[in-house]
Amino acid sequence: MLEPLTPAPRTACVITVGDELLRGEIADTNGTEASRRLTAHGIATRSRHTVADDRQDISDAVGHGLGQAWLVLVIGGLGPTSDDVTRYAVGHALGLDMEDREEAWDAVCRRLVDLRIDVHPDNRRQARFPVGSVLLPNAHGTAWGATVTVGGRHVVLLPGPPKECLPMLDAALAGVGARPAATADPRWRTMGLPEPEVAARVDAALKATPGARATAGYCWRYPYVDVTLHGGAERSDTAAALTELVGEALAGHVVGRDGRSAGERLADRVTSARGDSAAGAPVRLTIEDSLSHGRFQQWYEGLAAEAAEAAEAAEAAEAAEAAETPEADGSPAGIHVAATGTWHTGSPTDHRGSVAMTCRVTVDGTTHTYRLDEPNLGPEVLDGAAEFIAWSVLRALDAEPASGA
Repeated sequence: MLEPLTPAPRTACVITVGDELLRGEIADTNGTEASRRLTAHGIATRSRHTVADDRQDISDAVGHGLGQAWLVLVIGGLGPTSDDVTRYAVGHALGLDMEDREEAWDAVCRRLVDLRIDVHPDNRRQARFPVGSVLLPNAHGTAWGATVTVGGRHVVLLPGPPKECLPMLDAALAGVGARPAATADPRWRTMGLPEPEVAARVDAALKATPGARATAGYCWRYPYVDVTLHGGAERSDTAAALTELVGEALAGHVVGRDGRSAGERLADRVTSARGDSAAGAPVRLTIEDSLSHGRFQQWYEGLAAEAAEAAEAAEAAEAAEAAETPEADGSPAGIHVAATGTWHTGSPTDHRGSVAMTCRVTVDGTTHTYRLDEPNLGPEVLDGAAEFIAWSVLRALDAEPASGA
């Protein structure tokens, strides 16, 4: 019998089961989405494993997960065939006998009859679970899931097909008392600093905040470095002070706080039908671009076409609103962008050295100049240049201080 866990932050281990996953025949999308949903419920994924359709391998993985996590999620291997051995492996790992559950068997039979499929004797194994399991009905298939709780820890069994697995996961999380997190972990998307420099600045902020129990995670997603603070602080004012300190450490390099790219954020401005203090006015823009070699302009023209269609569709509604609603602040009379690059050592097709990017954005007669030096890593440098241009336009619209002018 497992010893009860001492009080600790809720953590999870995700185990996906299937020979086809190990052979690379299909991608493990379930594991990725499960981790995302766990995070949204305030549950940190400690580890993820993929194992074969083998009783001992699954049992070993479950035992390992129970040694480190509050919740062990096992996905796959609940079908009617001889290689579907997950339920038995979990029972072995927990030291529990198996039992037939008639409510699950009745549901299997009803679904197969409705689909005009013969009920095979092998389907009976889909109604067999470790003793004491709380069953999870499957609205989209014959493989019911289950939650087994031992020693304050939970093992959740889910089928492999995503359309069956993921809705059942939400029900399982609710069943063990997990709720969507009230607030998301603080995060920043940065541009213009190498990953080690970002980490050094944030780590210094953590050390300078007494009472902070947060840890920082870093992820390079060219051309961005993402920062996420996990954990927090015992006092809300300490957490707020830490967030402010990290923001100051990254000042001048923060593209956003919601994980979106500069292009995605600018898209909101371009396609908004009316301006307001939150979203800003629609953006009308002309550009001279020798930096991204047309990448930004091609993307922007596509968005502008979408915006024109949306504006035309909304014209009647806007006309009706105009009689009752004060006009929002108008968009700038015009925005002009001039983006250039100086290639040191290499070129857009010879990926060596670095590129010095310059973007001049003129809004209402005021020119803002932004500069950025980027390594010439490969063809993606032009996509990075387009993101830099989008970020420059956003900063100019928000009247952020120009850099390197």
